[in-house]
Amino acid sequence: MTDISNLRNDLNLTKEDLTLSKSKEFQSFLSKSIEEVGLVRKLERKPLVWLDADENILSAFDKLSGQELLSAPVFCQISKQWVTILDIKDLVKFVVSLFDQENNLVQTIGFEQVSIRTLLTNKNGVFKRQCPMIGKSDSVFNLLDLFYKKFHRVCIAMSDDQMDIKIFSQLSLIKWMDKNKVLGSSGELSLKSLGLFNKDKPLIQIDHKKLAIDAFRLLAENNIYGVPVVNENGELLDNISVIDIKYCKMDKAKLLQPLYEFFYPSVGNAYPIPLRDMIVCAPQTKLREAMGRMAATKVHRIFLVKEVVEAGITQVPINVISVSDIVGSIATIAGIEKFNTR
Repeated sequence: MTDISNLRNDLNLTKEDLTLSKSKEFQSFLSKSIEEVGLVRKLERKPLVWLDADENILSAFDKLSGQELLSAPVFCQISKQWVTILDIKDLVKFVVSLFDQENNLVQTIGFEQVSIRTLLTNKNGVFKRQCPMIGKSDSVFNLLDLFYKKFHRVCIAMSDDQMDIKIFSQLSLIKWMDKNKVLGSSGELSLKSLGLFNKDKPLIQIDHKKLAIDAFRLLAENNIYGVPVVNENGELLDNISVIDIKYCKMDKAKLLQPLYEFFYPSVGNAYPIPLRDMIVCAPQTKLREAMGRMAATKVHRIFLVKEVVEAGITQVPINVISVSDIVGSIATIAGIEKFNTR
């Protein structure tokens, strides 16, 4: 087995190297059931927030934003089954679709006039994506495999009762793994060695003078959850994410505010100190450290920055690493990519 302590953290490892780096503890963790390792123990006391396929998206929006949720499972009363998951990104895309590229409101249809079914089905009435579902007796490996397949949240059936399900997110997995230290020596790998520091990958960011609707359009067009907000010198000021649509819904005046006023409408042109935590790191930051910072602050992205000395030290973002990126690296270490190519 590869001794990770002897690997240079600035070395880009192959996927085979990463798979070999699995500790026995991590291998054991992957093979156990979700129930056995206690992944859903805390969730058992948490009430399920779910949506009806035929309720309007205003009601759905209020449920998600009111509890700071990024998504919720959708139940169809007609077919009597879980049919899909509504993501806050779906609501952002809907809002953006009402405006043209010049930010003129071209459609006046509102949240209360559109059902979840209308929003999430294709022309044939079929839901565009399924509701990912596994049982609590399934292995952690199976859960990680669904995360690897781009599901950010997975439904876990707790019993034979159809309505007895819990939602487990990628961030929940990171928090659990950070607390229980199951990665072993693989946690010592650097973000750079995991391929998460890519100089050639263009950074998606937005200037603080752009309008809020411009930021949400950028998120919708790139199908991402958040971007860094920078000033004219490229300095990291803040970040905006899809959940921030809760501040405006369909308030056109709010959507047309510049970002430096969007969160802080009374401060004028001077961008204030952000109220939200922005977690920064370096290419040499270890995987376990990055996971720990995400778990402690419950943030969904961290910023790789370079420090620029110019009338003080400023931080310029060069890469954004999301929860999905971290979980993808964990999946690679677990050998899931190799498993899916058999």
